[in-house]
Amino acid sequence: MNATIFRRDACVVLAAVAVAASTAGSAAADVDVTSAAVDLYVQMTARDLAGVLRYIPVAGFTEIGPSAPSVHVLKPAAFEALFNSDAVIKLRAEDVNVQRFGSTAVVTGVRVGSVGPKDKPSTDLRVPFTMVWTSDKGSWQLRHIHLSS
Repeated sequence: MNATIFRRDACVVLAAVAVAASTAGSAAADVDVTSAAVDLYVQMTARDLAGVLRYIPVAGFTEIGPSAPSVHVLKPAAFEALFNSDAVIKLRAEDVNVQRFGSTAVVTGVRVGSVGPKDKPSTDLRVPFTMVWTSDKGSWQLRHIHLSS
């Protein structure tokens, strides 16, 4: 009987350790995708093309927002052109939340700041967003962003 109780207790402990490990892994992955979403805007503000491209697939990602008449694809070349322009880029992400579904994450938050001509004063616009990210070989890639008004 004592051996049975010991085995049962050992199984309970092992199950608790396994649950804790899987929860910690999920929490770490949530932090990683949260960091990626926040860092994307940091890299854009810094005009760091390599930093931005680490999050963007070669084929680009889709975007929809109030200023676009329809869904369009933003490819890496669009960021290169933006960074080579005189535009003032000042963006950051706030209130970021993550929902994970395996290797896919839905990230919501608020984009604060603006992108605009250097000769006009910038205003900190607050634009809610929803992003869809996928993880491939441990790196998060942006697949879609929806900007709201």
